[in-house]
Amino acid sequence: MDDVIKQSGRKFGLNERIMLFALSLAAIPTSFIILLELVTTEQPEVCVYDRDMTKCEVYNGSPDDVCLLADQARWDYNYPLRTIIGTYDLLCTDFWEKCLPQLLFYLGMLPSCLLAGYLSDHFGRKPVLIIFLLLESLALASLILVRGYIGYLVARYFTAAFIGYFVISETLIIEGLKVQYRNIFLAAIWCSFSLGVVVLGLQNVIFNRYIDMVACVIIFNLILLLLYLFGIDESLRWLLVKQKKDRAQYSLNRIAYLNNVIMPKYEEIPIPADEEYSIRDFFVLKKCRTFTLILLQLSTLSFYLLVDFTHTSIDSIMSDEYYEQYGFKESEWARAQNFMLSGCVGVVGVIVTSIFCYLAGRRLTVVLELLLCVVALVLTISMPSMPVVLTTSSYAIRTISPGLIYLSSLYSLEVHITPLRARAVGLTTAGAAFGGILSSIKCFFIPTPRGLPNLIITGIELAIVLYVLIWSMKLPETKGRTLPDKIEDMPGTLGITERWLPCKQRDEEVPLLKGQSSSRSSPCSDKITE
Repeated sequence: MDDVIKQSGRKFGLNERIMLFALSLAAIPTSFIILLELVTTEQPEVCVYDRDMTKCEVYNGSPDDVCLLADQARWDYNYPLRTIIGTYDLLCTDFWEKCLPQLLFYLGMLPSCLLAGYLSDHFGRKPVLIIFLLLESLALASLILVRGYIGYLVARYFTAAFIGYFVISETLIIEGLKVQYRNIFLAAIWCSFSLGVVVLGLQNVIFNRYIDMVACVIIFNLILLLLYLFGIDESLRWLLVKQKKDRAQYSLNRIAYLNNVIMPKYEEIPIPADEEYSIRDFFVLKKCRTFTLILLQLSTLSFYLLVDFTHTSIDSIMSDEYYEQYGFKESEWARAQNFMLSGCVGVVGVIVTSIFCYLAGRRLTVVLELLLCVVALVLTISMPSMPVVLTTSSYAIRTISPGLIYLSSLYSLEVHITPLRARAVGLTTAGAAFGGILSSIKCFFIPTPRGLPNLIITGIELAIVLYVLIWSMKLPETKGRTLPDKIEDMPGTLGITERWLPCKQRDEEVPLLKGQSSSRSSPCSDKITE
């Protein structure tokens, strides 16, 4: 693709940077929507009436204990619309009703990512991005308009059913960049994801109704929709590989005109007979199968750890002991601080991961971060009664997990061919949704894990991290590698002890112009080990 840009005279200037930055902002509402349950299912502030029913004083104990006072005193919610607990009067109901919205969300998110990737690979990146973002805004509006708990559950499912626009924004960013810019701009989108957590914490302090928070996200989404509609071009790589001749030539001519150069007509790329691919090919094609399994495991594990440790940290502030010791107002502010700090450490984690990817390569970075996860989990198991160790390990996991999710997306985009690229990152993101499903199932069976059950679960998590660590050693180094357009151009997996030093790759070239030959050779051969 770089040669096409050079021939057209196009420079990677301010306009391109602004639009790619706008694409990365799609992650802010995404993380807000995903983690909304952390706010809407928190314990609401309640008050207890005196005997004359004239004054209602704030109850500083655990709100759950208020249910035991029902026969002795009357109580009410101070801000009933702040959470779904108050809105739909779920405080004294079974805990599973509070876990259900989160589970339904991830059940909707999983097929959404797969569908967005499929449609994007077939019909183009931009139109599917616009349609999904518009439908997502409508689904969020339904959260404000619905009445009743069942209606909320249905609306919550549909907010997940169209969240796949995030997958397409990642694909557009990668396909619109030169090799040297990929790491930076994909890191920007995952930094935005963590910033969305900070925004969620700030809104939790500012607003007393969750529908006001949702309204702010709708407005933000509509602004992004206008930016993408008028400022984002279709992926030139997708147009060329799909042989959309007229649209590709128009785009090339427009670029050339803006840069005052003459753009020669390109030769059509010969498309192999098996150019049409399906989701089945990820598990059937020799070069795709191992990548798919490794990256699915990595994304599932990383997102599970992120959601699980974030929930655990928030739940510790919502414990009975915390309410009784500090009161509701103090615990409310502590939750908001926890949100903002979690988002900040996530940003730090992605930035550090991006720097390590630049200096040491993708493969070594994955292994080092998984090793750090192992250390944090071992400390959690070995010293469960030391709050300082548990808190430090929790923040370490929440710092590392966003970086690992970012790496799984980066690998999916860099190793797969253009006709499968959006579906590849969609499949990886669906793996992250499956991690969210597992975390939600844990909420059903062990709502507040303590003592032995918590140690057993942490031990299982440690074993899985070690398993994924061993498999991740088979990943190839993709730093500086060209984006493949054909199966034979894809890198192969490596042996666990093979080739740990990153090798230099030639800059990206696509044989699109007359007289231009392909140059994809590298000083490092691609050895495939199954």
